Order: sequence, then structure tokens, then C-alpha cells
Amino acid sequence: MKSSDSTRVYAVVLAAGKGTRMKSNTPKVLHEVVGKPLVGHVVQLLQGLSIEKIVCVVGHGAGLVSKYIRTFGCETVVQEEQLGTGHAVACAEQSLKGFTGNVFIICGDTPLFQSETIARFLRYHNESGSIVSVLSAFFSNPAGYGRIVRDEQGCFNGIVEEKDADENIRSISEVNTGTYVVRAEFLFDALKGLDNNNMQQEYYLTDIVAAAVRQGHRVDAYPLCSEEEALGVNSRAQLSRAEAVMLERKRQELMDQGVTIQNAQTVYVEPDVAVGADSVIEPCVVLKGRTSVGSNVRVGAFSYLENVSVPDGENLGPGTRMAG
Repeated sequence: MKSSDSTRVYAVVLAAGKGTRMKSNTPKVLHEVVGKPLVGHVVQLLQGLSIEKIVCVVGHGAGLVSKYIRTFGCETVVQEEQLGTGHAVACAEQSLKGFTGNVFIICGDTPLFQSETIARFLRYHNESGSIVSVLSAFFSNPAGYGRIVRDEQGCFNGIVEEKDADENIRSISEVNTGTYVVRAEFLFDALKGLDNNNMQQEYYLTDIVAAAVRQGHRVDAYPLCSEEEALGVNSRAQLSRAEAVMLERKRQELMDQGVTIQNAQTVYVEPDVAVGADSVIEPCVVLKGRTSVGSNVRVGAFSYLENVSVPDGENLGPGTRMAG
């Protein structure tokens, strides 16, 4: 096995799923949260970290998803048949050929991870010397997620998918978020050894963990993120929940920067909006796109601003509508 350069990271984004529960002709990862497709939030997160290359694995609606992904300057590869997460990552092998660093793997429908969490996860992986690391979380209701299995000493043993789990395993509250860091030189060898002998008859990416354990490598799972961050969007209800979380984060960020937001729960403000200190946003205001509001500005109730710049000291009356 070649030596690994742990300072280098490539990323693989899994964005091939149809999203049956969305009941939509639109590919799941293109459904929007606060004005941006799910996968766009994921790619932007990765671009803010020290990741050299991002490869997105697309499948359902490959043309539409690829067209969007390429606006970020990222590479796409097509998973012609959706045969599981292990198969999806294997589709990216050619794009990562010769790379000997770490491969960060994340799902394209998880828009709520924060950069501090991912940076910490990457750091823990490097410091531990693990060949595979799994990002985990504790869920109050873990239904639908693979469970993290540990021994009596708390050491990580593996992951069991819910459909393959017995009642004891299903009672575990620590879950796999579907986010991994894997040494590249191990990853693709391990993927070649996967089988689909499971309830779903799919090639599970989680099985590389068991392969690493069998080969005597160090593996670990780190419960570094909250249940909120780990939310994967598989339905319209989860899409709405993700949007509520992201809106609350943005409103809190602005208030921490000295902005007054009246009846804050009624204000819609997208992530790329900027508002200066001592400005007041009245109830039921919508701020979209790359809108920039200066300092000491008052934005009246029921106003709608999209991709516009408002100078310092302006007073926008109720119901103002501006679009750039």
C-alpha cells in the first residue's frame, strides 16, 4: 500500500438518488432550501474547506444535476444504475486515480453540516491515524439510520443498516450520518471486495468499515455533530425542517452582528444576504439572493428585496419591493 499524504483531501459527493419520498420529477438534490439546491449547500461547504477536488456522483436526472454542479467548477461522474452507496463511490475511482491522500465522502442531501464540524472531523481523522473514520451523531429517534456498534469498552466495531438490524441494534441511538474520511489507497481496494448480500441487495459503503477491521486497520467513529446538523432530506417535511433550521441560523447570525429583527420568526433571509449594524428589519420581510443592506437602515414590514444594494441610513417604507 502506498504511503498517504494526509494533508491532501479530495471529496466525493453522493448525489445520484431519485428521492422517491419527495414525490417529484425534480431530482432530490435540486430541491431548494432558502433559495439554493440541497447539493449547492453541500458543495459550498466543501469549497470553504481545504479540499483540492470535488467529484459529484450523479444518477437520477444526471443532466440537470451535472449542469448545476458544474456552475461550481466541480467534476461529475454518472452512476448509471443506483446499486448502493458503495457502488456510487466506486464510480468516482477514475476521477481519483493516483490520489494518495484522504477521500472525504458526504451525501448531497445533507445541507446543514457546518464547516467547523467538518474541519474538526478531518483533524480527528488525521490525528488518530485511522484508515477509515465515520462521522456519527446521537439521535432521539434513530429510525431509518444505520447504527454505530461499539464493544463494552466503547470501541467502534462497525455499522449495521437498520433493515439488517435486530431489536438490540435498533435500540442504539448513535447513528451513521453517511459522512466518512477514508485513505484513498485503501478505499478503492475495499470497494472491489463488496458484495450485495443484504436486504436491499445493494453494495453498502458501510461494509468497507468491516473490511478495515478484518484487515487489522484502525477505524473509528466520532460523534462530533448534532442531530440537527446530520439531518438528511428525504421528504418534503424534512425539506421544510432543514429550511427552518437554516433560516434560524441566519437570523441569529445577523442579530449577533447588531441587527434588530422584529418578530424574527416571520422574516425570511437567505444565506448570502448581508445587513449592517443598527439596521432594523420589521416583521414579514423577505431578503433574497445577494441583497446587501447597509447600516442604520430600516426595512418596513412586508418588504421584498432581492439582489439589491441598500445604502446606509435608508428608510424603506412598508411593502417596499426591489429586485435587481
